[in-house]
Amino acid sequence: MKIAVVASSDRSFIQFFLPNYNFNDLPIGFEGSPFIGTLINSLLKDNNEVFAITITKAINNDYAIKKFNCKNFTWLVVPCRPFSIRNNGKKAGRIIDLYRYEITQLTNAILEVSPDFVHAHWSYEFAGAAIKCKLPYLITVHDNSWKIFCYFRNLYRFGKFLMSEIYLRKALFTSTVSPYMFPYLKSRCKEVKIIPNPTPIKINENQLQKLIKYKSNTLLTAKIVMINNGWDKRKNGFFGLQVFKKIKQKLPLASLHLLGHGTEMNGLAWQDVQKLQLQDVFFYGSLKHVDVENHLVDAHLLIHPSLEESFGVVLIEAMSYGVPTIGGSKSGAVPWVINNEQLLADCNNLVDFSKKIEYLLLNQHIYESISNTCYQNVVSRFSDKAVYDNYRIYYLEILNFFKSVKSK
Repeated sequence: MKIAVVASSDRSFIQFFLPNYNFNDLPIGFEGSPFIGTLINSLLKDNNEVFAITITKAINNDYAIKKFNCKNFTWLVVPCRPFSIRNNGKKAGRIIDLYRYEITQLTNAILEVSPDFVHAHWSYEFAGAAIKCKLPYLITVHDNSWKIFCYFRNLYRFGKFLMSEIYLRKALFTSTVSPYMFPYLKSRCKEVKIIPNPTPIKINENQLQKLIKYKSNTLLTAKIVMINNGWDKRKNGFFGLQVFKKIKQKLPLASLHLLGHGTEMNGLAWQDVQKLQLQDVFFYGSLKHVDVENHLVDAHLLIHPSLEESFGVVLIEAMSYGVPTIGGSKSGAVPWVINNEQLLADCNNLVDFSKKIEYLLLNQHIYESISNTCYQNVVSRFSDKAVYDNYRIYYLEILNFFKSVKSK
């Protein structure tokens, strides 16, 4: 089957499917969302022909669609207007006309490859293009646009909220990534299923036990990791720094490693670290996904103080390596994903969050037990195979619906 995956995709994980191209010769694409690569890999292993279609900011006014191919995989990169509000030469800002130009270009790219099925992600420009094509499609919704607007009250986020409201009310078939998201989507869409995000399982039981044993013997020098897609109120990174400062009182040799947007040297996170006069904090900024994974493999613990998540892919990525992950007990989908009361804490309560970490890092046998539980949680619920099997069943259901409508 020919399947178009219309979503954010970037060269950091797309290059895996394009070994015949030099990394630097590929456009940046739309950064983030490595789980899209996991889905693409599952589709290819199931002998589908896959077209990954994304957008990237146009450079030097070049709006020509770029195409890259290797065997059964093709990456189509649609240049978008660089600025979201101010004018782009003769073109208005993207959000001013609600991405109309980008949706038209994405639609043309989809129709050119003429897929049997379109799987679009998020409820914005990718969803708009999927609906406009009038081909069999599924829209997977990864966030609640209204909640995001409430955190970031600006013109851009308001425009994104309007886009989401328009397309969700038009969508015939949707899925979302957690029970937390289900009521939001069900109030707007005709057909909704819960299918979580996937992560590949890259270590086996023997490798897991070796990792756990090494880490449980080095807890006093714990490497604590915090990965944020932005340093803002919603991600609650400053609270995470305060937690670490408190932890240092009991574990003076522990270190904190900050990854993601806003954690660059001299960036927003760095400024907050200086305010708190913290020691043993390391700044990495945005990294290739493979480098993020390397940090997770080495980590003793992931802390995730975000106030709201529709899912939280980094949680399952960490737990897939047996890394205990402590997140918010009231942070949207986080409790459902982590699935362990011992790893949940109040993200507004410094004492509560700190005690959960101390209990884990100061009790070797508890640490080993929970590490094993985290790994099994991901294997049973969020593995690439388990998630893809659910998508495949839903694809067939949607295709049968479109066939029945066409035959009438």
